[in-house]
Amino acid sequence: MTQRREGRQEVRREQKPSVFARLLQMRLFRFPYEAYYELRYKVTWPTFEEARNMTIAVIALSIALGVVLGLVDIGLFQLFRLITGTAR
Repeated sequence: MTQRREGRQEVRREQKPSVFARLLQMRLFRFPYEAYYELRYKVTWPTFEEARNMTIAVIALSIALGVVLGLVDIGLFQLFRLITGTAR
């Protein structure tokens, strides 16, 4: 495409997309970029206090569930020994 401007001829070429723009069109590079963008700008991260409280809750519930499952295991084992006649 050519244009006349004040007596001289200027040649304009269509610009190619930048290397970065071309890489983003490829799936291999688009996914990490979109994942980074989403984690950086769209996710609402918890505050330190919220994260600490949730961590404490998870640990407490895990311990409580472990105790309950342990007691159920011991009870079922004792029932099994009673049924099979191997109780001491």
